[in-house]
Amino acid sequence: MSAIYRELTKIKELIEELGFTISYPYDDLLFVDSNAILIQFNDLKKDSFFAFFNESMNDAVTTDLEEKMKGLALIKKLEIKSKGRFQMKQKEGSQEELELEFIS
Repeated sequence: MSAIYRELTKIKELIEELGFTISYPYDDLLFVDSNAILIQFNDLKKDSFFAFFNESMNDAVTTDLEEKMKGLALIKKLEIKSKGRFQMKQKEGSQEELELEFIS
């Protein structure tokens, strides 16, 4: 089984140009600043990503952020598709584990 190499440079630059930073990379996911955005690598297509927005963000902020993100992606020759929202909560009975739920 071969390891998948995921290039961080372009998406990291895009995230930083939006005023955010990557707080934690985990496998194919990038957790962005206070979990406002979650970026997932599309391993089937180079320079392609999926964006999930925290369910607690209001719709106007999410729409504005999504438009800015897609504009920057076009300039950087990246593809970003919005895949909906997500929520993160403490796993029941655990102080150290989180549950991540994707909401379409």
